[in-house]
Amino acid sequence: MTNRHDRQTGIIKDVELTFPIHVLGAGGIGSWTVLLLAKMGCSNIIVYDNDKVEDHNVASQFFEEKQLGMNKVEALSKNVLKQTGIEIEQTPNIREEEYITSGLVVITIDSMTERIRLGEIYKEHNIDIIDGRMGGLSFEIYSGKSKDYLTTTVAPEEVSHDLCTEKSICFNCAVIGGMLVNQVRMYAKKTPFKGEIIYCFNSQTLLKKIK
Repeated sequence: MTNRHDRQTGIIKDVELTFPIHVLGAGGIGSWTVLLLAKMGCSNIIVYDNDKVEDHNVASQFFEEKQLGMNKVEALSKNVLKQTGIEIEQTPNIREEEYITSGLVVITIDSMTERIRLGEIYKEHNIDIIDGRMGGLSFEIYSGKSKDYLTTTVAPEEVSHDLCTEKSICFNCAVIGGMLVNQVRMYAKKTPFKGEIIYCFNSQTLLKKIK
């Protein structure tokens, strides 16, 4: 036993964080989310991603320059283990995410088409979903049951596309990662937030919050 998490036990105990957490995506949002989950004491983290680390990922994601070309899940696993001592489960075959039938799923992918595809699969299961979406200087978080998840999606052609030089910046990735991990804490405490949060860094304004 260690006293590593003693300073947070009044907020959340690591023994409350042993349930499976499936994180879909290990990029701008997912990599920071996984790091913070592990630092909070979550010990059962499964990460799904089949991408490799590219040069532009180093600026905004939790990867090192020397990891260019590595599978993201492998690189993230090494980094999280080094930082926290927590071993995450690597799932480079992202089709495995289709077989999740229960528990908590944290969605951090960047494709609305994929969200809709997963929503069609998960609506038949009793899954709790926390979904983080980010673009440029704003982010959105949706939380709720999988049967209702498709109501948070829009047609892919309705999604606004940021300029390639305005897609991602490190502090947005880190902040939404922290917000998602707080949602996991609330889930563990059986007081999950249900609804939607939208925040804009330019105006420093919480644009929308629904309970």
